[in-house]
Amino acid sequence: MTTANAFDKKIASYKEYQNAPWGRLQYTLTSANLERHIKGKTLSILDAGGGNGLEAITLVQKGHKVVLLDSSAEMLSEARTNAQNYRLPEPIEFCQGDISSIPLLFPEAKFDVVLCHSVLQYLDDLDTALQALSYATRPQGYISIVCINRYSESYRLALQQLDLQAAYSALNAESIVSTIFDAPMRAYAAEDLRMPLQKAGCSIVGQYGIRCVNDYIPNNDMKSDPRFFAELEKLEYAMSDKFPYYLVARFFHVVAQKVVP
Repeated sequence: MTTANAFDKKIASYKEYQNAPWGRLQYTLTSANLERHIKGKTLSILDAGGGNGLEAITLVQKGHKVVLLDSSAEMLSEARTNAQNYRLPEPIEFCQGDISSIPLLFPEAKFDVVLCHSVLQYLDDLDTALQALSYATRPQGYISIVCINRYSESYRLALQQLDLQAAYSALNAESIVSTIFDAPMRAYAAEDLRMPLQKAGCSIVGQYGIRCVNDYIPNNDMKSDPRFFAELEKLEYAMSDKFPYYLVARFFHVVAQKVVP
């Protein structure tokens, strides 16, 4: 089964995750981290692997011009439907293709920001993917990458699942199985991207953690309580850019800037 087919078959699970407190938290933290760099400017953005369009819709609502690229026909169909349900100030442009197709689809570096959120862990060739993302990014533009954090898996298994044997086995694991898509994910840490990004002509200018504590709290029901969630969100915002907390977050968020030739 291809990754795109795995995504097609799990759209219901994906939507359930997005609507859960921890899914909403992921999106709000990612948006806040990115805003530290774009600082309210109106920009041209490529959402590479944008799925069913929730991030793209939010960005258009903020005034940005967005192109959404995804390899899954089902996800793109869902994204079009979602976009139609909003009165967007400008339509989203939709393209079907994978990350490697970016140089063919966009032969010029035309985007101020390129997003690649929760995608890299499913790809086989990290260097090729980062080169493609950089190819579409204008000089001094930004690449925003969110990826599952390998340092988080043993903590999650030990503290949330209380499975110490599995946590021990995961210490040196090269892959993690996605609970949403039931597909293998490569186990990266933020530092694994530094050299490949440099080869792609980019330099890391921001590193953050997304869900530094949420995934280690075993009682998920508590997160649906508005008062508890508000305190959790406050703590997550405070930890997201502070060492060493961001190192063990469930997701790492790297913002890189394309160096001027």
